[in-house]
Amino acid sequence: MADPRKPVIQPDDGHRRDVTDIVHQHLLAATEIGAKAIGATGISFVIIGMGVWTTELMELDARAAAKYLRSLADIFDPATNENQKRRGEKARAQAVRALFATLDLEMAETIGHG
Repeated sequence: MADPRKPVIQPDDGHRRDVTDIVHQHLLAATEIGAKAIGATGISFVIIGMGVWTTELMELDARAAAKYLRSLADIFDPATNENQKRRGEKARAQAVRALFATLDLEMAETIGHG
């Protein structure tokens, strides 16, 4: 499992493509291994995995997770106009910040007098 205390990266535009390519390659490898392990197609593994990760996000911060998922739907819906896509992107960014803030609080050491 990744160390949640490591810094969150939000690469700039110049570095984003490199990071996205690395993540994509690892996800493809995990999909191949996972699909083989459960005896299913890659898309079956991905859909099951999306459910697992959705549950993880909901346990972290249900409201922010729901906002994040709604915003992705708005961004990727072919019927969504450009103004709706911009609002979706703004909502996505806010939801991501809220998820990171919740994670920061959960990972922070409790300091008290005792």
